[in-house]
Amino acid sequence: MTAVWIFLLSLLPLLIMVPAVFGYRWWMDRQPRRDPLTTDLRRLPGNSLQERRDTEREKVMTLMIWALASGFITGITVIGRHLPQNGFNWQHTDTIYLLIGLGASTILTWRMVRYMPALQRMKEGVRAEQAAAQELGEALAGRNRIIHDVQAGAFNIDHVVITPGGIFAVETKSRLKPPAGKGAEAVKVRYDGKKLDFPGWSETAPLEQARRQADWLARHLKAATGESFPVLAVLALPGWYVENTARITDEMVRVLNPKNASWLFIKRPVSLDDAALQRAIFAVEKLAAEPVPD
Repeated sequence: MTAVWIFLLSLLPLLIMVPAVFGYRWWMDRQPRRDPLTTDLRRLPGNSLQERRDTEREKVMTLMIWALASGFITGITVIGRHLPQNGFNWQHTDTIYLLIGLGASTILTWRMVRYMPALQRMKEGVRAEQAAAQELGEALAGRNRIIHDVQAGAFNIDHVVITPGGIFAVETKSRLKPPAGKGAEAVKVRYDGKKLDFPGWSETAPLEQARRQADWLARHLKAATGESFPVLAVLALPGWYVENTARITDEMVRVLNPKNASWLFIKRPVSLDDAALQRAIFAVEKLAAEPVPD
């Protein structure tokens, strides 16, 4: 019985913290003040990757907490087994230790609760800045749109560019360059329409992925709008100089350095009128819209 009491006493700080933090969170979420934003925020570049990274980080933190808790519980159990079995000899010193522990737990819990309104304001501030940037960008972009992290079922399309000259599904890949000091050839990738020849290796998988994503988007736009929109597949390789070693047509995947992309996105003959442009933008924006918080 002694071990049980020790174990329960050790859980008191946790029993104080959990109801306080989650209860305050519940109370904050039910305040009558409403979110002022009416703009449907779209996902940011790399949003899906960041979410997966945060999820994995939370898993690691959870495992760490359980590892610490299991050691703590094991230690308390072992100590309890070796204590006298003829009752718990409570002393004034134990009361002092208990009050100190409860006081420290209460203070730490209060500090955690105090941070929560600030975190909520930060969240609201980030959403406001995103809305302002999104609306200003659209006002300045004219008839062109770039929509990030478009959700496509089991995968996402990094960027969709919609211009009067066409619709482009852009997949972005990061590839490390060879060590410095090897000249211009070290930063050049050759593309013949079928494979990518990097310095020291070749790849085809990114091209196949970009093509699959463009085909998916074309099918989705057909289903959503009832009309056929040709979607060009694009592979972006930031930091690389892309040398086309064959004539690259719109039926092939276009490979480019995004820093030098205006020749593809902007300087093309007009193929979409204003009405078609708006229908395509609306359909793609729905795929990239973040759910509005309750």
